[in-house]
Amino acid sequence: MRRYFLFGSIFCAVSAFTGPGPVKTLTLPDCIGIALQNSTAILKGNNDVALAGTQVLAAYGQYLPNLQAAGGYNYDLGNNYYGSTGPYLAYTARSAYSYQLTSSVNIFTGYYNYSNFKAARLNRNASELTLDRAKQQIELDITQSYLQVVLDRKLVDVDSNNLVTSLQREQQLQALTDIGRRARTDLYQQQAQTSQDQLLLINAQSRLKNDKILLLQKLRIDSSESYAIEDMAIDDGAEAGKYGSVGDLVQEGLRSRVDLKSAELNVQASDWNIRKFRSGYLPVVSAGGGLYNNGASFNALHINGVDETPGSQTSQLTQLYKNTYGLLGVSATWNIFDRYATKSNVAAARIFADNARIDKEDTRIAVVANIKMAHNDYVNAVQQMETVGKGLVAAQEAFDAVNARYQQGATDFITESNAQQVLLQAEQNKIEASVNMLLQKRAIDFFTGTIAP
Repeated sequence: MRRYFLFGSIFCAVSAFTGPGPVKTLTLPDCIGIALQNSTAILKGNNDVALAGTQVLAAYGQYLPNLQAAGGYNYDLGNNYYGSTGPYLAYTARSAYSYQLTSSVNIFTGYYNYSNFKAARLNRNASELTLDRAKQQIELDITQSYLQVVLDRKLVDVDSNNLVTSLQREQQLQALTDIGRRARTDLYQQQAQTSQDQLLLINAQSRLKNDKILLLQKLRIDSSESYAIEDMAIDDGAEAGKYGSVGDLVQEGLRSRVDLKSAELNVQASDWNIRKFRSGYLPVVSAGGGLYNNGASFNALHINGVDETPGSQTSQLTQLYKNTYGLLGVSATWNIFDRYATKSNVAAARIFADNARIDKEDTRIAVVANIKMAHNDYVNAVQQMETVGKGLVAAQEAFDAVNARYQQGATDFITESNAQQVLLQAEQNKIEASVNMLLQKRAIDFFTGTIAP
């Protein structure tokens, strides 16, 4: 027991001495990099690209000759009756060996191999573009979550300053009430206001913690205590030269959106699949050849009861060497009637190609619509910035004026409290509008396909 107690004391002392582990601060590029490395969508996307690559390799391999090797051993034992020239009863015990080495190559497959290879390459390229789009989606998602944490922190700062203002006024009112210069109702009202401001701060801090946990969850990081989110400067300036013209943005999106390019590749791959299955109407020509050999030796040979086992036999290795023969040939096959298999495959491939064209057109329409909506949101964000900027200036001036009059006793507590709440709301609106302005620019970059993963 003393040893256990001593060990526990030492462990607690070491833990207290070492303290918590170091906290790593994450920037927005850090978070995006971690997400691109750990995201489930990216991991699966990499697997899809690798799978498409193996399909390209398999399609290319159809142009190459194959090579097969085979070997065998047989041991025959028993009686056999022969009656061609006379009745013979032969008892044999024989060991037989054989091997063969064969190869064949496709000379003409009705363009099946060529079409299959082209379609496989297009599918691989489409998979790579799909992976790029997934990376762009992750960057936008992580940026949104990161900016939400930054917004929460700024709102916590604003609510903290507001609570400090309320606490200071409450202390002043407490002192003025004690000497009889202020009515006690003002103190009670201020205490209620202070409690409300404190509740506002508690809720803001809780949102900050939850949004930070949500961000780390998207990064697939478990421990939120070991990481801190770095603050960042908010670029809330309007950029009319880059985001002002919706027509230019639409054209940029039609040029740059990788998912639209991927849809086009899917259409091309579908067309090549039609050609691939139409090859079933054409003959297939192939060439092949091989080396063959066999050898045998009698362990026993009795004919009509007489031992006829040869006194000497060619060795098995010599037989396997000398008995080798080769074979070369060209074959052609043509399915005159294949029970409508080719016709059905071609019809299905045409349907898939038509669906691919429909998907491409839907993607194009979505690109245009998303860019127009994102531009509308950007214009709205610009207008919000102008409005909240003026509102914040007016709210600050109004609060300063009302607060000065309140300090002199020229106005009541209700007017003072209302001016403080209006200023608080104006500060919150300004912060939210600034973050929203940056986010809308990132959204336009995403919908035009220019956001860099």
